[in-house]
Amino acid sequence: MKPWIAPPLAVFALLGLAACGAVPTPPVTFCPQPVVLQQAGTLTLFLPGRQDVGAEVTTAKITGVAGSCTLIKKKNLLRVTFVAGFSASNGPANRQPNLTLPYFVSISQGDTVVSKTPYSITLSFDGNVTMSSATSKPVTIELSNVPDSAGIDVLLGFQMTPEQLAYTAAHPDGT
Repeated sequence: MKPWIAPPLAVFALLGLAACGAVPTPPVTFCPQPVVLQQAGTLTLFLPGRQDVGAEVTTAKITGVAGSCTLIKKKNLLRVTFVAGFSASNGPANRQPNLTLPYFVSISQGDTVVSKTPYSITLSFDGNVTMSSATSKPVTIELSNVPDSAGIDVLLGFQMTPEQLAYTAAHPDGT
């Protein structure tokens, strides 16, 4: 008995039918992931010239970052939009119902800071609450959708003085 060999036209017809049901491959995106800079994720504020418990105004933390990255095909751009969460304690030296804290969003590539934008977040201590939390307004960054964009770091952190950085380094748990 002879082995059956499919006629060449039948093979092409089957390939053509298979291609009709094929799902198009989505375009490749090189989205950076915004993250909290570890050294600047916690801030403890004291009354001027003091660093004792009774002089603590607040200890605040950036609790996380959430967002999305969208490809704008016509321009081959990535639109990265995100918000950050914050929490803060109402320290014994805080006498204000609202506390505004400075933070930044930095874009860097390797060891080079490309840009750094300052922002602020206000936390409310209505009544006699001991903790407050807030979410930032959305931040949007547009980048070219090129392989180099995957190596870009989007970093968030509190804007701190050298003394505040030293305190944070010596007290990494915020106490």
